[in-house]
Amino acid sequence: MAATQTREAILSTYFGSMAASIWKLLPSIDAETSAQNYTFMDMDVFNALIHQNPERAQAIYWREMTLRIHLACCASLLRHADWLNTLLLAVKEDNLFGALAACRGFLESAADTFYSLGTVPKTLAPNLALIRARIREKPTATIFLSKELEDALIHFSHGRKLQRSEAAEPMHAAKQMREYLESLKRGGVSQVHDYYSQLCSITHPSAETVMIWFEGEKEGDQVVWRRTNITHRDRIDRFLLGWKETNELVVAAAFVPALMSLRMLHKLDFLPKISSLKSFPLEKMPAWKEFERHLRR
Repeated sequence: MAATQTREAILSTYFGSMAASIWKLLPSIDAETSAQNYTFMDMDVFNALIHQNPERAQAIYWREMTLRIHLACCASLLRHADWLNTLLLAVKEDNLFGALAACRGFLESAADTFYSLGTVPKTLAPNLALIRARIREKPTATIFLSKELEDALIHFSHGRKLQRSEAAEPMHAAKQMREYLESLKRGGVSQVHDYYSQLCSITHPSAETVMIWFEGEKEGDQVVWRRTNITHRDRIDRFLLGWKETNELVVAAAFVPALMSLRMLHKLDFLPKISSLKSFPLEKMPAWKEFERHLRR
């Protein structure tokens, strides 16, 4: 069945209709953002500017912060797309190990993204008017920064396993995967740890990756193990359909915060307007309706 289905149909079958809709959007989002460059001031120069011209420093700070948001959103969408594309290729070839390895990769990508970007729309929406004012260097007697948002964005772009002798800021250190998965659980993906465990049982050498090839049957006082007639296509179908509800929640957590953030950033004239985003029905989501009330100010 999978060999004759379109990619959108496969995604809809295993990951829900939202996954299929987003998949159609991704090429146009990529095309409309690919020319965007991201420039960041040297920290020593910026620290000197804070004392010389605080208003200008705040303008640079928030311009760069919104650039970091944009970069993180685009990078997350590209990474998710590649994992899903790998999954689709494996499904079409009835490749069980490839399909579940790609599914695990997508889940890890989603967890990493949600850990850093999941709350960005909640931070951005109520503060966007103030951010725009700071970028325009409107006179102010207050300093407006967000260390928490800054650290989250830097962790997303720079988080990695540090070498023992490597000197780096704490936000550069990658977390254990359990911590990233736990953020998904807090975001509503209640079965994410069990799901990840089952994916790992296939993508790691284990009893499951031995016994999938055989079926045991008791004959008299013996048990005879014979090669199974269950196909890899059947196993892929059974596994992904069994976890479809969880996959739908993972898709929402992986994509929606980035899509919301990119839509909010349309308010800034130095970032591209992504026309295709308007076809994605954010307006039907209760959270977006609340964000829109802030964005209209």
